[in-house]
Amino acid sequence: MHARQSTKKYLTAGILTSLPFLVLFILVLTQRHALTHFDISVGQHLYHWGSPAFTNFVQTYTYLGNTPGVIITTLIIATLFSWISKKWRVGLWTILSIFTSTGLIVGAIKYTVKRIRPEYVAHLVDQTGFSFPSGHATGSIVVWGTLAFLIWHYYGDKHPKLKLPLILFVAFMMIALGGSRLYLGVHYFTDVIAGWSLGASCLIWSSYLFHRCIDA
Repeated sequence: MHARQSTKKYLTAGILTSLPFLVLFILVLTQRHALTHFDISVGQHLYHWGSPAFTNFVQTYTYLGNTPGVIITTLIIATLFSWISKKWRVGLWTILSIFTSTGLIVGAIKYTVKRIRPEYVAHLVDQTGFSFPSGHATGSIVVWGTLAFLIWHYYGDKHPKLKLPLILFVAFMMIALGGSRLYLGVHYFTDVIAGWSLGASCLIWSSYLFHRCIDA
């Protein structure tokens, strides 16, 4: 009974968090012009509003979500929690969860949708590839959410007050990394929203697999 309730809980959460992504995925395929018009109307208030010093900071900070940054961070998390848990499969789960979400899934969607990056605003960093969804936004939740999940799993019982700081930490990383892509002009607003939604759903499903297969 408990297992069925747990599965239902994860299924419900996974579906609900994926809804914004699914709606935007359909819209970008069927109503691309209208969606882009909406993005332009929103984006003009979000691009390039800071000082030169702030711009330099964002240009540096955003590299944390680039492929090398994600790989290095993932390997550190995987190694650390393999050692903490004394289970190599925890590290394997970490690597597979993050790389599948931020690499395979995001990559497949990008090449299916083939949305061109914003052309009406200057890009403040060099960026290639397609725009939808934002890989940085997806990764901001998957990578840092995975870290928070593992910290809570192994230390939450002893330190219940960790919950709020962990939530705030993930929220900060989500907004900072996703927002950096808007500020720098390399993504549309809906790219970032879709990335956050996709990342949250991927994190929920990988957490479910962790409880069912890794920590069973």
